[in-house]
Amino acid sequence: MNARIQITISVLIAIATTAFGAAQQDPLEGRWEGTAQSVQGEVSATMTFKKTSDGYTGQVSRLRGDEGDIPLTQVKVNGGQITAIASVETPNGTIEIKYQLALQGDSLKGKGLVDFGGQTFEIAYELKRGSAAPRPATGQQGQPGPQQRPTVPQPQQKQSAQYFAGRWTFNWLARESPLGPAGPVEGTITYTLAPDQKALVCQTEAKSESGNIHGTARITFDETSRILTYDERLPNGIEIKSVGDWSSPISIRFKVDPIKAGGHSLNLRRTISIISAFSYKVTEELSTDGGPYERLGQGLYTKAAASASQK
Repeated sequence: MNARIQITISVLIAIATTAFGAAQQDPLEGRWEGTAQSVQGEVSATMTFKKTSDGYTGQVSRLRGDEGDIPLTQVKVNGGQITAIASVETPNGTIEIKYQLALQGDSLKGKGLVDFGGQTFEIAYELKRGSAAPRPATGQQGQPGPQQRPTVPQPQQKQSAQYFAGRWTFNWLARESPLGPAGPVEGTITYTLAPDQKALVCQTEAKSESGNIHGTARITFDETSRILTYDERLPNGIEIKSVGDWSSPISIRFKVDPIKAGGHSLNLRRTISIISAFSYKVTEELSTDGGPYERLGQGLYTKAAASASQK
């Protein structure tokens, strides 16, 4: 009889201990598994949180790559609302991802916001409470492997002349050069399909401190070679022919024919950075008479029809 009582007591103690431990489990701490939806599509995603004396620490999986997570900082919990920040070093500088998540039972949903080139990209997360925390990547003899560089979402626009079709507003800042005066320029550029249905023609209408600006251009794109040809005529009559390599979906790098203007020989470098479906950035560098290349100007272009809905 005493043995039975002892066994019963032991079982009750074990049950009580387990129930107490479950009741004391932090609602956020642990591993969360699910999906992340971004401009690149849907991928598997995880987040891991750990309770500390000062609050929480955490990690989030990269959108691309099989190893290495991004550390989460400034993790804050307010009821069921979770906020955190991840800082990622890229060739373009440090980019912050700001997370806004809602915790409800075993469900963790929300978004990560990335501010890139003046446009905000959203990563939608849907996670469920998962298994134990993941083990770190290992190398030989069980030692931790090299830390992988985290990545952030990159725009993946389809290479097509139709990307430019429509009306865009722009802000351009440049220094004075034989190609034109210095100062900020604001205006619009409109790309329309040419009568031959094979090219786009564009009209530029802008204002600067020097007065109104009018320009024209014609662009064609070869989908096989991924070559974009940009022929333009500046307001001062200078003609520029550029041939761009659009093999990368995030940038177009141009080779520009040498230019003669104002008694000078000019060499121009031009890069278009594709920020999103509704925004791109143009950066130009200029070499005068064989001198070093110097920054000429930079402009941000935003599709007018979508600008209101994107803000």
